[in-house]
Amino acid sequence: IAVRVDNSLQPNSRWYSGSGIYRHVWLTTTSPIHISPWGTYVTTPRVLAKEASVRVETDITNAGQATANIKLVSTILDHHGKKVGGRTENGRLVAGVQTKVVSQLKIPSPKLWSIEQPVLYKLVSEVYHDDKLQDTYYTDFGIRTIAFRSDSGFYLNGKHVKILGVCQHHDLGPLGAAVNTRAMERQLEIMRDMGCNALR
Repeated sequence: IAVRVDNSLQPNSRWYSGSGIYRHVWLTTTSPIHISPWGTYVTTPRVLAKEASVRVETDITNAGQATANIKLVSTILDHHGKKVGGRTENGRLVAGVQTKVVSQLKIPSPKLWSIEQPVLYKLVSEVYHDDKLQDTYYTDFGIRTIAFRSDSGFYLNGKHVKILGVCQHHDLGPLGAAVNTRAMERQLEIMRDMGCNALR
């Protein structure tokens, strides 16, 4: 497999940031029955100290030739890898169609995501057909509440937070446009040390 970029017909931008593939490229292979790319959408519509509600929308594709009965197992792990919630949904997938499966889960005594402690949970989504595992998909997410008030601004988990943001371009200065993971981490560390808490 060869992947090439031809940017010769595109007008130049106001500065030259290079041409070509400058981000990682992955080739993903799946079973005919699989979770669609970026196929999970996680929200936390109700967050209380004793319990958080988690809503998961999962897009599952049946690229096979026949309708299939499937089982979707959703498991939530905390930041230590311990199971804190789970649910199983059964569904019927028409051949050649993407189907959305909605799951409602609960997490007791949730640890909230904050700027000071960015705690993340992990959703593990497993799709079974005829009791055989077809696909596994991982989604990291945080639990928090946000609110914008016209008289006082932004609130995170009920606490007033002043947004201190910057416009951060994708390139790495003299290092060029090609991705360098450690250099990008270093940029974010410098921004954080400056007091930045938001990026565009």
